Amino acid sequence: MCKIWIFGGTTEGRLLAEYCSREKIEAWVSVASEYGEELLQEELMESGNAGNPDLNHNTKESGQCADKEICFAKKSLKNVQASSVIKVLRGRMDRYQMEEFIRNQGIHLVIDATHPHARLVSEEIQEACGRTGVRLERCLRAEGEQNKARDWVEVDSIQEAVSFLSSVSGVIFATTGSKELEALCQIPDYQKRVYARVLPTSNVLKKCEKLGITGSHLIAMQGPFSTEMNTLFLRETKAEWLLTKDSGRAGGFQEKVEAARENGTRVVVIRRPEENGISLEEAMEVLKKADEGKVGELKTHLILAGIGMGQPSQMTGEVLRAIRESDALIGAGRMLESAERALQNNLLISKEGKAENRQKSAAAVEKERKCYKAYLPDDVIQIVSKHPEWKQAVILYSGDTGFFSGASRMAERLREAGYPFTVYPGTSCVSYLSARLGTHWEDAAIYSAHGRELSVDRVMKRLCDPEEPAKRAFILMGGKNGAGQFCERLTQAGYGNVQVTVGENLSYPEEQIRSGTAEEMKKLEFADLSLMLLEVTDEIKNVKQLKRFEQEDKLLLPADSVGVFPRIMLAAPKSGSGKTLLTCGLLEVLRRRGLNPIACKCGPDYIDPMFHRYVLGIPGRNLDSFFLPAEGVRKVLVDAVREEQAGIAVLEGVMGYYDGLGGTETSASSWEIAEITDTPAILVLDCKGASLSAAAMASGFLHFRKKSHIAGVILNRVSSMYYERLAAAVEEASGLPVLGYLPESEEYRMESRHLGLFLPGEIDRLRERIGRLADQMEKSIAVERVLEVAGMLPLRIENKEKEKAENESMEAESIAKFPACQEQKVTSRVRIGVARDEAFCFYYQENFRLLEQMGAELVYFSPLRDKKIPNRVDGLLFGGGYPENYARELAKNAAMRESIRRSIAAGMPFLAECGGFLYLHRTLEGSDGKHWEMAGVYPFDAYRTNRLRRFGYVRLLTSSGQEIHGHEFHYWESEDPGTDWEAVKPTGNRSWRCIHEKGGQIGGFPHLYYASCPDFLRKWLDVCAKGSQQKYIN
Repeated sequence: MCKIWIFGGTTEGRLLAEYCSREKIEAWVSVASEYGEELLQEELMESGNAGNPDLNHNTKESGQCADKEICFAKKSLKNVQASSVIKVLRGRMDRYQMEEFIRNQGIHLVIDATHPHARLVSEEIQEACGRTGVRLERCLRAEGEQNKARDWVEVDSIQEAVSFLSSVSGVIFATTGSKELEALCQIPDYQKRVYARVLPTSNVLKKCEKLGITGSHLIAMQGPFSTEMNTLFLRETKAEWLLTKDSGRAGGFQEKVEAARENGTRVVVIRRPEENGISLEEAMEVLKKADEGKVGELKTHLILAGIGMGQPSQMTGEVLRAIRESDALIGAGRMLESAERALQNNLLISKEGKAENRQKSAAAVEKERKCYKAYLPDDVIQIVSKHPEWKQAVILYSGDTGFFSGASRMAERLREAGYPFTVYPGTSCVSYLSARLGTHWEDAAIYSAHGRELSVDRVMKRLCDPEEPAKRAFILMGGKNGAGQFCERLTQAGYGNVQVTVGENLSYPEEQIRSGTAEEMKKLEFADLSLMLLEVTDEIKNVKQLKRFEQEDKLLLPADSVGVFPRIMLAAPKSGSGKTLLTCGLLEVLRRRGLNPIACKCGPDYIDPMFHRYVLGIPGRNLDSFFLPAEGVRKVLVDAVREEQAGIAVLEGVMGYYDGLGGTETSASSWEIAEITDTPAILVLDCKGASLSAAAMASGFLHFRKKSHIAGVILNRVSSMYYERLAAAVEEASGLPVLGYLPESEEYRMESRHLGLFLPGEIDRLRERIGRLADQMEKSIAVERVLEVAGMLPLRIENKEKEKAENESMEAESIAKFPACQEQKVTSRVRIGVARDEAFCFYYQENFRLLEQMGAELVYFSPLRDKKIPNRVDGLLFGGGYPENYARELAKNAAMRESIRRSIAAGMPFLAECGGFLYLHRTLEGSDGKHWEMAGVYPFDAYRTNRLRRFGYVRLLTSSGQEIHGHEFHYWESEDPGTDWEAVKPTGNRSWRCIHEKGGQIGGFPHLYYASCPDFLRKWLDVCAKGSQQKYIN
C-alpha cells in the first residue's frame, strides 16, 4: 500500500482530501490550526459542491466556471462522504518532526498543497522529503487573472510593501493575514491608517489586541468574499490602498482586485513566489496512480531491516510487518532463509483471534514474494530499478542495522539515488549474549574480526589501559573456527589466562554458549560466525603486563610510519595496460572472500575511483604526492583503512610506474607513492603483440631503481596456451614471480573516450562484466600468492611500532587531518550545496572530508533533475564531469538554471571547476555539436576544441598570494578562462592566467586539492558563513 501525506489547509488541500475520501485512498492530511481541521472535517461530511463555499466562490456571475481545475474537481467530487480513510493531523511541524513522521509511518508520497505564500513551510517539507528520499509533488494553485492595472505596485515581500506604504499617505485595507501584522505595525500611524481583515480565531484576535489593531480597524471574518463584499469593505473603510498577496484564483485574489478597480483603490500586490509543480488535476492523477500501484516515477520505498540473529522470535514487530507487506526481499542467502521462516511462522498470524486478521495474515504468507540474493548497494539498486511496480521492498541485515552492518553504506547510496527508505533496528548479538549471560555491555569495547584482521594486542591494550580500561570486550568473529584461532593467538601472546565466552548459533535451537580460559578454548572448534566475550582479571592487569606495552612503545618507528595492514599496488609501464580492469577484478575477488578491501588511486584521477566505488560500494581515495607531502599521503591511506576497517588496501597506479612530473621525474609517480607508503607493487604487462620483450620490460623496471618495490608480475591480454612459456621467460630474466595472467575477452572489456574510461553508469551490464572478470581471475591468477605479496597470508605483526601507529590512527576522531587543519575550523556551521550527478561527478573524497572537518554540512543536488538548489545553503560547489554530454538535459532544466543564476546574482559564494565552470557559461557546445543555454552566470560561451588543453599539474597563485595545488585536463575551452589567478607548471617555465574571482565567487578550469592549502578553503568557508544570514534567492 502506498502511504500518502497531504499538506493541506487550503482549497487545494481540501479538494485532494475529498478526492482521496471519495476514491477510498488512505492518506494523512495535515492542517496547521484547529479551525483548519474543523473546516476540513465539515467539508468531508458535505457532498461535492453543495454548500461548499470554496468550490463556489470562484464562479462568475454568469454561472460559468472560472477555473478549469475547479470545474474538474466539481465533476469529480460528487456525493463525498466522511470516510475513515482520511486521518487528519493538526498542528505545525518543523523539518525534523516531518522527517520523524515520514520514517515512522513509512510514507511513500508527499503532496505539498500549502498556500502559495507559505514558503517557509514548503521549504521545510522539501528538505524533510529530500533527507528521507521520499517523492514530493508541489500542487500549485492556478494563476489569477493577469490583467494588471497600470497603477499596481508589485513587491516581493511584506517588508518591501511596508517600506512603500510608509512613503505614501492614505488608508490601507490589509488582507495579507495575521502573520504579517507585526510588519504592518512599522507603518507610521498604523493604528489610524491600517484596517486588517483576519480570521476570527481566538489566537488571532488576541494578537491583534496586543498589537493595538482593534475596534473598527479589525475585521474578523471568514471568507470567501465576493467582489461585492470586498467593494463594500473598501468603501466603508475609505481605503486608498489595498494590500494583498497574489494567491491565485482559489485564494480570492481575483475578487479583491476587481473590487479595487470598481472602487478606484490602488493595489499593492506581494508577488507570488516562483515555483515549479503540478496542477490540481495532475495531483489527483498522481494520487490515483499511486493507489493503483501504477507508481510511475514513485520510487520503491525500501526498508533496511535488522533481523536479529535470524530466528523469527527475535525479530521486532515492525520488521515482521515489513516482511509480510513487502513486494520483495533482498539480502544474503542466510537472511532470506530467515525471512522465509518468519513468513511461515505463526507469529505472523494475529493472536487476537479475529477471523479478518487471520485471513489477512494467511494471505500475506501466500502472497507471491520475490527473493533476491544481493547485499552490495549498487547491486540492490540495480535490482530495485528494474521493478518500478514494487511499492515496498525489504533489505535484510543480520543483527542490528547500526552494529557492524552494511546498512549505513546502503543508506548513503539510497540517498544519492533518490530512493525513500526507513531503517528498522534489530537485536544485536552483543545485546542478546549479554542478556543470556545476565550481564551488560555499557562499559564494553566492541570489535569485529569478521572479514578483517584484528590485532590481539590492540584489544588487550584497551582492556588493560591504566586510565580508561574497558571492563570487557565483545568481538564478532568470522572465518573458519575464527574464535578458536583468536584464542590460540591470545595464548601465544601471553594471555592464555584471559576468560573467554563464545556464543554460537545464538537464538537458534542449536544455540551453544561455552566459557573457559583462552588456553582451554583454543583446543575447541567453533562455528564460523560466533561472538566472543573477553574479560580480564586483576592478575592480567599487573605491572608486568603494563611494562610489556611500555617496552614495545620504545621500539616505535618515526611518527610518520604507516600502520600495519596488508596492501598491494597494481602498476604498469604505461597507460592502457589494463590496471583499472585488473584492479576492479581483484577488488571483486577480495570482496567475495570477505576481506573488506578498500581502493586508492595514485594521482589526480577521478574516473578510476568511480569504478572502485562501483565494485565496493564505498568511496575511493586519491594518493597524490604533488598535492600533499609524504606524511599527508600516508595519513590519507591510514585513515581510509581505519574508517572502513579494511582488511587490505589495493592501490592502482597512474600512467607508467615511474612517470612523474614533466615526464622526466619520478616525483608524484606511482613509484613514489609505493616508496612513501612502503607498498609492494605488481607490474601489469600488456602482452598483446609482444613476447620476449615482456621479460625485458619486467627486468628493466625491476632494476631501474635500487628499491623498486616491484614484487611480482601479471601478464595481461595473453592466451592460456602461450602463458606458461612467456611466464617462464619473464621469471628467468627478472627473477620476479609471475602471479598469473588475464586473457583478452569482450565479456569484460571497458571502453575509453576523451577524458578516460566511460563512467560506470554508462557501461552496459557492468556488474555482470565485473563478475565475469572476477570469475576469470579466480581461475588464471594465483590470488593466494597475491595476498602473500600483500602480507595477507600469513598475517604476522612483526613490527609493534607500526602497530602502534595504526592504533593511534584508528583511535583518532577526525579524518583527513592535514597540517594546520586543527586550527582552521570555521566558527559557524555552514551548508554547502554540492552539484552531484552524472554531469558533475569529478570530486576528491579528501576534499569532502576536509570541508566537513572545517564545519561544512554538504547537501547534494542534481542540476539535471532537481528544480532548484537546496534550501538555506550558504555556498555552492560545482565539480567537473561531463556537462557537454548532458548539455541538452541541463538546458532543458530551465528552473534549475534560473535558481542558480538568481542565487549567484544575489551574492551566493561558489567554487566551480572545469565542467562546473562550463555550466555557468552563457552557452555550452555539447558533444552533439549544438550550442545549449546554460546558467548564464558568466556572459560568454564555451566551445569544443580538437586537442587536450593545458594538461597536468599546476601550482596556483591566488589573488591573495596563497598557493594551492591542482590540475587541468580538458578538451573544451572558454571565451574567457579568467585572469585573476596565475597557474604555474611545476617543471619548466610555463605559466598562464586563469580563474575568475569576485569575493567568494570563484570559477575556472583548474581542479583544486583543498588540503594543499587549507587556509584557502577556510577563508572561502568564512565568506559563506558571513553571508549565511543573507536570504539568497533560490
